[in-house]
Amino acid sequence: MLKYRFVSHTADVRFFSYGSTLEELLANSMLAMFDTQANVSRIGKAVKNGLVKSKELKIHVIATSERDMIWYALQSALSELDSIYAYGYAVNDVRITKRSKGIIAKASISYVDQSQEYSRIYVKGVSGYELSVAKRNGKYVASVVVDI
Repeated sequence: MLKYRFVSHTADVRFFSYGSTLEELLANSMLAMFDTQANVSRIGKAVKNGLVKSKELKIHVIATSERDMIWYALQSALSELDSIYAYGYAVNDVRITKRSKGIIAKASISYVDQSQEYSRIYVKGVSGYELSVAKRNGKYVASVVVDI
């Protein structure tokens, strides 16, 4: 299954992410955002070959809708990684729970310290504009625009 794909956008970066479950959709949405900022494949290879050390960051958000859950989780990951000058490159242990108080999303993000050799483009934020989550043919699809 396709994880994500980038589509043309007038001024920013837009992608569609996909998943069989909300957990997979959130992980793939994060990966697409990380891949906008840095070469995640190259980072993964460098970590595997012991050239760079990987660290873990946990995020936790609560939202009232699936759309807002994706938005808050992406923005939380972006803000947390930016504050420690890091690039995310993998998403692990995603857990989404629906409760009466809302949707709770938790994830563990593998990251490395920022390095020019992995850098692509600076992502400033996750836009609420054109952000959507839908279920089509039994699969989830998210449309996301990130501000660059």
